[in-house]
Order: sequence, then structure tokens, then C-alpha cells
Amino acid sequence: KEPRFSQNSRMLSRTVCSRLMHGVGHNGRSIVTVAFLGLGAMGYPMSGNINDKYRTIVWNRSAKVSKKHAHEYGTERRESLSDIGDADAVFMCLPTSNEVSEVVDSALPHLKEGAVLVDCTSGHPLVTQEIAARAAEAGHGMVDCAVSGGPAGAKAGTLAGFIGGLTEHVERVKPVISTFTAKMVHLGPVGSGHAVKSINNTLNVTQLLLATEGLLALKKLGIDPARALEVINSSSGRSLMTQERIPRDVLTGNFNYGFKHALMRKDVLIAMGLVEEHFPQATIMRETVRLQTAALESGVCEEDSDYTEVIRELERLAGTELR
Repeated sequence: KEPRFSQNSRMLSRTVCSRLMHGVGHNGRSIVTVAFLGLGAMGYPMSGNINDKYRTIVWNRSAKVSKKHAHEYGTERRESLSDIGDADAVFMCLPTSNEVSEVVDSALPHLKEGAVLVDCTSGHPLVTQEIAARAAEAGHGMVDCAVSGGPAGAKAGTLAGFIGGLTEHVERVKPVISTFTAKMVHLGPVGSGHAVKSINNTLNVTQLLLATEGLLALKKLGIDPARALEVINSSSGRSLMTQERIPRDVLTGNFNYGFKHALMRKDVLIAMGLVEEHFPQATIMRETVRLQTAALESGVCEEDSDYTEVIRELERLAGTELR
């Protein structure tokens, strides 16, 4: 069961809370060396952009991937987390907060004094706070920096950054974050970035499903969905989903945006935890996660499917395809 993100549910010691509130000193040291842990669809190009301006060392569970990255970008690969002790900042981009927790616990004993951890995973805010507490006890600050913009944005360095953390830690790593973002916003204390990112991703897939429902109805009425989008995308009902995702990934049948259904569903479940705690009367998000689950149960979508394939569940119900 997903843990909830609320003031009442935090189980941090008074000492740890004090550390998170007042920060862990770093003596004004600037960032010289960056470690990047996790070279997936997002982390691979993000760390490449960081390497353009900073000495960058990389680690990945698959040594084959880190070798390829070192060859392609000129980064320095490490085979063990015990070998990243020269990094001033440690960036992570991993599938879930569970992997982040494991990696941080393995890396903490080997980190340079005052190193700042930066979690670019789309993580769970409460788990992020718990990890930050352990980092603070070991003398390290932590920033959550969830990102949006997909693999293309990661490669172009135009991602949006959802930032949470103590101001002194955020300011210290901002220059590094700027190497892969076009926009970053400091939203509040640690965990805030992950909370807002979960809502962002829920809006994304909900808008995708809503637009698909409307277009399926129009198609059954005899109207070409592509033609309908031509005018919708010049009107007040347009969205990123109608302008880009549906034309490029759905109508073409490509379904290749580059973000897995399982990871999107994980983000929606995180958002649902926030909603259950703070706005239990909400209704629309519940339908989104129900449809994501139904797509898996009916077999039209798998865990590793692109997240855009969730619309196949609506096509199944409608008895027709948009394409």
C-alpha cells in the first residue's frame, strides 16, 4: 500500500526534524564533481548534459550501460557505489523511491562530507522525506528534483524541474540542474517536488483519456479524429495531449513516447494518496487509476507498455480504434 504524504503521518525524530529544518552545513563549497546514479531513458541524456559543464562520474546497475555512456559522453564510470566519494553532489534517476532508498543506504557511508543528494526520480514525497532524514543524520542535504519533458526534453536540456528542499541546498545544486532544465521552480521543503510531479503526471494521463473518449465518440459519429483535432487545437479545448501526444503517438499507432505504463500508474497512485488525505471528495482522479488498472486486467496494456497505450482500454470499450 502506498504511504500517504501528510504532516500527521510523518514519523521523524525531533533531532532529524531539526536537521531538515536548519540544514547541514556545506561551508559554501561549489560543485566541482557530480555523480549520477541511474542511466535509464531520462538519466542517460541528463547526465550527458551535466558532463558538458561538470566532471561527471556515472553508475548504473548494468555495467554495460555505464560503459556505453562513458564512451559516448566521456564520463567516468564507477562499478561500485563505494567509489563515488569524490562527488560534491550525487544525482539519482531511478524507477521508484524504493530503489532510491536502497541506493542511498548503500552510498551514504562512502560520500564526501557535506555532499548533497538530488533525487530526480518521480518519487513518493513521504518516502523522500524519510530518505532525507537519514541523509541529514549522516551530514548530507537532500533535494528532490522531479523532471518532466520526456526523453527528448532530457536530451535537449529543456526539462521542467519540480524542486523541493532547504534553500541553501537547492541554491547549491541549481547550476547543475540548469544543465538539463529550461525551467525550475522551488516549491517548498523536501518532498514538495515529488508531490507536485505526481499531480502533473495525473493531469497528463487524465487529459489523454478524456480527449480519447471525446474523439472515439466523434469517430463513431463519422468524424475523422485527425480532422477534429485540427480545429480543436486552434480552440479552447486544446491541450498537450491533443496537440502532441495523440497525433504523434496514438493516431500514428507508434505508442512510443518513452514512459512506461507502470511508472505512470505509480505516479497516479502517489497522487491518489495525496487526494485521499487532503481532498477525499475528489472523483475524477479515481477514474483515471481505475482505467489504468482495467487496461492491465483486460490485457490491452502491459506494465512495460508505453503509457499512451492506456487508451486501448477506451478503444476496447468503444469497439473501435482512433487510428
